[in-house]
Amino acid sequence: MFARHVFQVTNSVWCVRRPSYLTCSYAVTTRDGVVLIDAGMDSTGADIQALLAAMGQSEKSVKAVLLTHWHNDHAAGARAIQRRSGCSVYYHADERPWLSRAAARGGLRGWIAKRVPEWGVGVLLIGLLGEAVPEAVQAADYLKDGQIVAGGFEVVETPGHTPGHASFYYRPERVLFAGDALAVIGGRVRFMARPVTLDVPTARRSMERCLALDIQVLCPGHRKPLTHGVAVECDRMRRYLSDGGRWPLLG
Repeated sequence: MFARHVFQVTNSVWCVRRPSYLTCSYAVTTRDGVVLIDAGMDSTGADIQALLAAMGQSEKSVKAVLLTHWHNDHAAGARAIQRRSGCSVYYHADERPWLSRAAARGGLRGWIAKRVPEWGVGVLLIGLLGEAVPEAVQAADYLKDGQIVAGGFEVVETPGHTPGHASFYYRPERVLFAGDALAVIGGRVRFMARPVTLDVPTARRSMERCLALDIQVLCPGHRKPLTHGVAVECDRMRRYLSDGGRWPLLG
């Protein structure tokens, strides 16, 4: 129940999932090395180490980490991986206060945040209390909409869940790494829960941007990727949004 799940999604895409919070991070093998999308919720980088081991890769093979947003269930391991691999890390400038720890809380809140276990909803609590990743991570470049990074990943600005949330479209395989801009539950495209959506109107527009892409595989930040019937599901949700469909409390 508590072990990491590592599995292959496509020929080049792999996923590591932490069952305690159903969080997914991904690795893509490219001509130039491994590109990570998010960095696991373990600040030691152990999630990514397990992922790379299953792929037969080492940390030195990692050339870039693309962070969708600063939340600890997606970005906690970024600094550890960067330090050991020497890779470049990319994120949107609007996520900088939290990823650089400029926004980090001190005092009692900060003290407690450093002592909450990195397990289950504890990871959410760490972020709420500390308002920053455990270790500051510097960006090689700040992401901009439409930019191509790490040899083939198109940046899609998708704010709403956080101010600088970004998704990544890997055009060679038509894979969208959506982070928390979209959810997949039971084989259906869904919303993220409203309580963790900072700006609902903006998040709706971000969903529409994602769903307008030609997606063959949809890799969300939680649960598991959608690999079958993707076009049909994206069309269904796009129509629902255009018709003004409501955003359920729990997505």
